[in-house]
Amino acid sequence: KLLGVLDYEKGDILCIEEERFDAKVFLSFLQQVLVQYPEGKIVMILDNARIHHAKLIQPFLQKYTSRLELVFLPPYSPNLNPIEGLWKWLKSSIIYNV
Repeated sequence: KLLGVLDYEKGDILCIEEERFDAKVFLSFLQQVLVQYPEGKIVMILDNARIHHAKLIQPFLQKYTSRLELVFLPPYSPNLNPIEGLWKWLKSSIIYNV
């Protein structure tokens, strides 16, 4: 399973692969995002997975509210999340052709 962010300005992708995602993994990923992008405001478009709303990450989000904004998509709308196109391409072009 992959978790990632796409930088529209540079075209860079930061992603992690884990067997299982939970709030601790997501919190660690958010920390990595801030390290990777040390300046400016970061807006992340997310689905409504439970880990994205976990109580564990709330203090972190409050601490970095001026740097990190999470925007949640409506339920069942992966077509609105641009990184979903990348995941679809990876699955069809890379993973299934290995």
